[in-house]
Amino acid sequence: MFFHTLDPAAQELFIGLGREPWIGAFYLAGGSAAALHLGHRVSVDLDFFSEQAYEVEPLFQQLQILGRLTVQQQSPGTMVGRLGKVRISFFAYPYPLLEELILVDGVRMAGLLDIALIKIIAIGQRGRMRDFVDLYFICRAGWSLDELLRRISQKYATVSYPSYHLLRILTYFDDAEGDEPPKMLVDFTWPEVKRFFGEEVKRLMEAL
Repeated sequence: MFFHTLDPAAQELFIGLGREPWIGAFYLAGGSAAALHLGHRVSVDLDFFSEQAYEVEPLFQQLQILGRLTVQQQSPGTMVGRLGKVRISFFAYPYPLLEELILVDGVRMAGLLDIALIKIIAIGQRGRMRDFVDLYFICRAGWSLDELLRRISQKYATVSYPSYHLLRILTYFDDAEGDEPPKMLVDFTWPEVKRFFGEEVKRLMEAL
């Protein structure tokens, strides 16, 4: 695991959360999990998911023991805020995991397959540059885009995501263009990422 990808405050919070028994109800996914796997960029937030519904108030109480909690968004199954200096989120996410979770210092963490599929859906909702970048590096690490798209229906069996629609969103970069680039730890250019998805999508479109 590439712990240097977390900034010091996030590292400290990660270790603290790993000591808490209740964190076993959640697993880390999102950008920090991708960075811990791949070592490609710095991540400053921690995104946790749970297949089960959870009660927000008990979660607040547990988090407040660890530091000063500022809640920015709250709804059933969703909590987004800051714990000390770290942006943190908890989502009820009722979709099955396709890979075994990895235990890292007491924190359960998703594998790259599940992280990639979550990223594809996130891009469909609002394509942030960091999501494209993470997905690009996951593909470079060995998961082909066509294999990921085939796995979408396994993870999201209750939702219809047509392949044509998913391919189109992977070349829609307008929302991402205005984003601040992530702080990278390896060589990367944004045009390189766009070119990769453009070429892959063209190839897969021709195969439909």
